[in-house]
Formats: sequence, C-alpha cells, structure tokens
Amino acid sequence: MLIVLAGASGSGKSTLLPWLKAVRPDIRWHDFDERWVGGGKRERQQLTEGWIQTALHSPRPLGLLGPCPRGEVLAAPGAQHLSAVHHLLLDVADPERVRRLRARGDGHATQDMLNWAAWLRVHQVLADWEPQVLTDDAWEEMRWPQWQAAPQATWPGQTLDTTGLTPEQTAQRVQVWLHGPPGLAEAH
Repeated sequence: MLIVLAGASGSGKSTLLPWLKAVRPDIRWHDFDERWVGGGKRERQQLTEGWIQTALHSPRPLGLLGPCPRGEVLAAPGAQHLSAVHHLLLDVADPERVRRLRARGDGHATQDMLNWAAWLRVHQVLADWEPQVLTDDAWEEMRWPQWQAAPQATWPGQTLDTTGLTPEQTAQRVQVWLHGPPGLAEAH
C-alpha cells in the first residue's frame, strides 16, 4: 500500500513528516527528497517509480510526502501492482506559500511554483485537466492509460488546506483522512 501526501513546495510536507511518524508509526513515512538528486519531470517520474517499488517490497504501508501528482503516481509502471494507493493533496493559500518559501530562502518563491500549485489543485479534481503538463517530454516508461483509462473511478481527490494549521493539527487531519468514512481515502 502506498499513501501519498503530495503538494507543491511550501505546503508543509517536510514540516509534517516528524508529526506523522509520531501519530502513525505503523506507516513507513519518507520524504520524496531523501532520494532526489536533481533534474526535472523525467527524473521526478523515475523517482516516483522507485518509491513505488519500495512500497511494493515493504511489509508495512509506505507513506510518501512529495511533489507527486495523482495522475503521475497512477501512471507509474509499478502502480498497477500496489494493493492500494491513497492520495491527499496538501495545499496552502498562495500568499502563505510565498511567505514560507521566502523564509526558506531556497529560491522556490516564484510564479512558476504558484502556477504548479494551481495546476495541482485542478488536477486533484479534474483528471483530464491539461494532461500534457505530465505527459509532454515524460519518462518513456510511464503508462498514461493507467491514469487516463478510468479517471471517474479515482477522481475527484481529496485536498487538505494547511493554511493556518499547525503541523500537529495537520497531522491530526491526515489521521482522520486515513481512517475516515468509506471513500475518504480512496483506493486504487
């Protein structure tokens, strides 16, 4: 089983990681960037597959926090072999995102990042929104029909707005999402 908490930079993923490890030690939580060596879309897609392979060989559910769009996860070659994929988009209001990114000082406080965050928000609800964002110049091994064949079965996805929430409050809401009513944490 793979649990993905996705989001653009500044949505609180890395800050949330230790809190999730505390409230859900039964899940092997990882930051996508633990293995990131740089690159672009293709490298992100290849690394997503690498994390899926780790999940496939894990005796416990694997939780992954990273820049993993829903369609990209479902189109990765190994996704079809997972028992389940749970995907939650972590989001934050754009002015707060800019404040967080400026405070980090890593150069990610850009309009491009705000555009990526906006695309992720729409993609989480509409599977067919501007698919070329993922498919153009993509890693050749991606299996786009896995994502595009049955979007009605996996969309819309859930989004958690972290604006104004502490990491502890966000972790609690993720916990509720994981154990919420049927359909809240959708299975693939």
